[in-house]
Amino acid sequence: MISNQQDPTWWQNAVGYQIYPKSFYDSNNDGIGDLPGIIEKIPYIKSLGVNFVWLSPFFASPNVDNGYDVSDYEDIDPQYGTLDDTFKMIKQFHQNDIRVVFDLVINYTSDQHHWFQEAQKSVDNPYHDFYIWRKPVAGKVPNNWVSLFGGSAWTYNAATDEYYYHLFAKQQPDLNWENPKVHQAVKQIIDWWAEHGVDGFRLDAISHLKKNQSFADVQDQEAAMNNVFGIEKFLDELSTDFKRNHLMTVGEAGGVPVTRAREWVNTKTGYFDMIFQFDHVSFWEKFTVGKIDVAMLRKTLTNWQNGLEGIGWNTLFLENHDLPRAVSYFGNDGDMRQQSATALAMMYFLMKGTPFIYQGQELGMTNVSFDNIDQYRDLDSKRFYQEELAKGATKAETLFKLQKKSRDNARTPMQWTSTGGFSNHQPWIEMNPNHQTINVKNEQADSNSVLSFYKRLTTLRLSDPVLLAGKYQLIDTHDHQLYVYTRESARKGYLIITNLSDTPAAYQVTSDFQNLELVLTNRSAEQNPTAMKLQPWSAYLYKYERK
Repeated sequence: MISNQQDPTWWQNAVGYQIYPKSFYDSNNDGIGDLPGIIEKIPYIKSLGVNFVWLSPFFASPNVDNGYDVSDYEDIDPQYGTLDDTFKMIKQFHQNDIRVVFDLVINYTSDQHHWFQEAQKSVDNPYHDFYIWRKPVAGKVPNNWVSLFGGSAWTYNAATDEYYYHLFAKQQPDLNWENPKVHQAVKQIIDWWAEHGVDGFRLDAISHLKKNQSFADVQDQEAAMNNVFGIEKFLDELSTDFKRNHLMTVGEAGGVPVTRAREWVNTKTGYFDMIFQFDHVSFWEKFTVGKIDVAMLRKTLTNWQNGLEGIGWNTLFLENHDLPRAVSYFGNDGDMRQQSATALAMMYFLMKGTPFIYQGQELGMTNVSFDNIDQYRDLDSKRFYQEELAKGATKAETLFKLQKKSRDNARTPMQWTSTGGFSNHQPWIEMNPNHQTINVKNEQADSNSVLSFYKRLTTLRLSDPVLLAGKYQLIDTHDHQLYVYTRESARKGYLIITNLSDTPAAYQVTSDFQNLELVLTNRSAEQNPTAMKLQPWSAYLYKYERK
């Protein structure tokens, strides 16, 4: 029986699986994934060996931003099912010893939420102060603050002769956390879902709750809205709600440096159990295209491993619903797809922290090469396309950038079979044509597949205490190919050796590593550890003892 109260740190010895409901499995053949579809696939999720799922939003929403614009936090978007489906899904996951984490979007709501529908009517409306308003300045927007989706962060409301603030789309007005009534309203939502069996929350855009109260022009846009001094009060109050309900929390906190993160995830006094940081995935460099530098990757991930050691807990991830596919972004999704997907898996999965797998990552699913803007569904990608063309960029070069970085890369339907297997209807977004070869059915039949490799990693990860608590130590190779590190406890440990490049490399295991035992590799050939010849995208895991 699942009990978060009796096992409050369950999430440390766990592997998470992120589900994007719209693209996971369509049970009623309308082209849209749904909750009954997720229930149907619980045996598959259980077969991965994961202990919890995180579901992207499926609450009531006009779907301007694919459900991240919530119009009712205690109701379900009909395209996904009903509240009864939700309760049934939670129950069935629990019966399979899998905990359930929901996405909670509380930096902003949809403009269709009844709070905002009321708020915009008049300055005297009880809900007016739930949002952030400013009078025009010289007949124009109040300041130079911009939206992360482009343009001004202010939209005019004629009924009150005011502008309201939105960090994202104009249909996503930001909540005013300076108003204590906002916290009270959100607290009720947290309590309600906890009563209905939810085990935790991933907190969307949580580092943006506090806005710069001077409302003056800024040189650095971050100063207006990210990790602003004073946010601690809001996070501390929320933390009380989560802890009272024994909920696991992971905050989305891009731009929060590791020095600050120590305060956020301190095991004794922190606000959250974990945070997602994006230093290693260049999250803020939205549509830049370039090759990943392995030396920078080593430096960044090691900074977080060392920075939180003994203080807080890391999240380990390469993909999510906002990022391109890892094998396309970090790896080689051509003829080295299987090799690079498994090498990347070993590289990140065995560090200290809680690993997350994004749906399809365990198959080595790749970016999709849409060649027409009409194939895209993501509002940010469409906005970027129009802005680039207006600046004089060509369609071809703009589409190339989208093919590399669009959020829709991660949102194409899950590839179940060679015919697709997601739906018998035209999906809401086109499937990646490579589903004919890359799919669950093929991967399950191949003992050397990416899927089989992830299952082995998960089993290993959850069975050895060294991989839970052992210290991380980088072995810096001072090159742009290898990522080598150890996880060690009481002079016993694991040595992880990966070549994250398209060219061969050499590596020599030093003599202080004794009784070496090869545990897992993505290559067939055995190696002499003292003179390793590493093929491109090869990965080796050794068990060892030290002198």
